[in-house]
Amino acid sequence: MVRRNISTSDASSYAASELEYVIKKRRESEQAPVPAVPTSTPQEAMRGDRVYAATSQRDVTRVLFISQNTELLNPTKQTLDGYINIADLFDEVHILILRTGIAPRQPVLRVDTNVWIYTASGTSWWSMVYNGLQLTVEQLVFADGFRPDLIVARDEYESAVVAQRLARKYNVPTQLHILEREAKPNLSHSLMSRWLIPRFLSVRTATEGLERQINKQYAIADLATLPRFHNYELLIDVPAHFQLKDKYKPLVFFILYIGKLGHDSNLHHVMDATRFVLNNQRVGLLVVGDGPARAEFQKKAKTLGIEQQVIFEKDVADIVSYIKSANVLVVTDTDEDSEETVLLGAAAGAPLVITETPQREDIFEHGESAFLCRSGDVQMLSTRVNELMNNVNLRQHFIEQSQAMIRAKFHQDPDQYRAAYRASIEQALLGGANEAAAAE
Repeated sequence: MVRRNISTSDASSYAASELEYVIKKRRESEQAPVPAVPTSTPQEAMRGDRVYAATSQRDVTRVLFISQNTELLNPTKQTLDGYINIADLFDEVHILILRTGIAPRQPVLRVDTNVWIYTASGTSWWSMVYNGLQLTVEQLVFADGFRPDLIVARDEYESAVVAQRLARKYNVPTQLHILEREAKPNLSHSLMSRWLIPRFLSVRTATEGLERQINKQYAIADLATLPRFHNYELLIDVPAHFQLKDKYKPLVFFILYIGKLGHDSNLHHVMDATRFVLNNQRVGLLVVGDGPARAEFQKKAKTLGIEQQVIFEKDVADIVSYIKSANVLVVTDTDEDSEETVLLGAAAGAPLVITETPQREDIFEHGESAFLCRSGDVQMLSTRVNELMNNVNLRQHFIEQSQAMIRAKFHQDPDQYRAAYRASIEQALLGGANEAAAAE
């Protein structure tokens, strides 16, 4: 074992060298199976022999992600998008989780060869931010400076506050991810959002709708939507884990609606179009979603006398099984989320009655793979739903044709997707200037 003279050596230099060694060993064994890595703290991981490594930094990216999503604490896999293991994205990954509550017993964990997780807790938002800053400085500031090359905040609130403070102090580029926006943010979140978003030169959103929204409100130098994995083909052969007719007896025919129940939701068109067929006690309208107008739609169902046939579900863990066992999927909304729902429905095998949009008209052939209806045309919507209800052969034909379209148009290479996702985040490094410097 190599002995170190602790009176003359710098512990932070030693830690930095060990991290460089981790990167070097990972690059050497990229083609070989990587054995399971036992959970350990960075201190435990770096307690072994010191190894000299003169790794070039030109091709190495070390990223600090700051998030309030506690799902990233999953010890088996950390993922930003549900598909990619974060360990496969960058050479070195540090994840700071901000959460309310008591301090964890193990605030620092090493969960992969190149992934460390830090958990900072607090009883209020400001104490959570303060503890997050303290923990980051303790763990990631070495003799040669701040360890990460890039900081990514995964929300526009507390995570963004920590990211900006660190960026200003250590002159590190940052990127902001806006994955969803609160419908009615509290005062502190509203102020944080308006103050922080313009201070990021690079912003990524989860959907094109969010990108357009941010673009209208702020002038962001580098604004784009994160790449998304569109391998819907996988859903074609995935079996349903249950049948709706077994879950919601005595109903046997299900018209499915999926969407946010906001005041601009077109669910009322679906309810008006199906009110007469719902007089049949064996037919049900299953509404999956939640929002501020939920109570209004429940009241409308009662007014129409169909409250026993309309089922509202807030949280559904296995939406694919719902789609696969539905008899008809009706999509009347036209926002970005609804476009995703249409493609999921086509892949999962639900006969579709959808409001026409340019994107849907380009993908589906009316009467061949789906029924496309004019926006707001309740009578046409009612006619098409009734036509599918009474024609099992047509429903099967729609399923076959829409899945054939998915196979032809929407298979995507996972490697290309992974490369695009990494490149989108690393774009923040190419901007050159630090957001904090721009703010000054």
